[in-house]
Amino acid sequence: MRIAIRRRRDAAFVVRVLLVDDDAGYRRALTAFLDASYDIDVVGDTGDGDEAVALARRLDPDAAVIDVAMPRVSGLDLAGRIRDVVPRVAIVLVTGDVGGIDTGRADALGARLLHKGDPLPVENALRTLTR
Repeated sequence: MRIAIRRRRDAAFVVRVLLVDDDAGYRRALTAFLDASYDIDVVGDTGDGDEAVALARRLDPDAAVIDVAMPRVSGLDLAGRIRDVVPRVAIVLVTGDVGGIDTGRADALGARLLHKGDPLPVENALRTLTR
């Protein structure tokens, strides 16, 4: 788990992101990519669903990037739990395999479903969903 303490002052609006993925390497890589952006700040990350809900409650993020295939809880279920504690949170769901995902459920959550490969669509979705 990581919680960022810094605040960016070089953008009129900074998207505060909670990153939830059980792959620590992916979390580190995506955090580095997003933190290089002037208007996106990863304020916390975790690989555990229960901890993600607690962090969401504590950090009140603007957006959450959530892996669909989390252990012990599906990313779709976790997105709903996070939305329960932070109703206005934008949800970006990421997956290595889009096939077999309940896209209707993702749509009902107002979530954007993206492939994990390229971080640029995640960055763009965070901006689009939070403006």
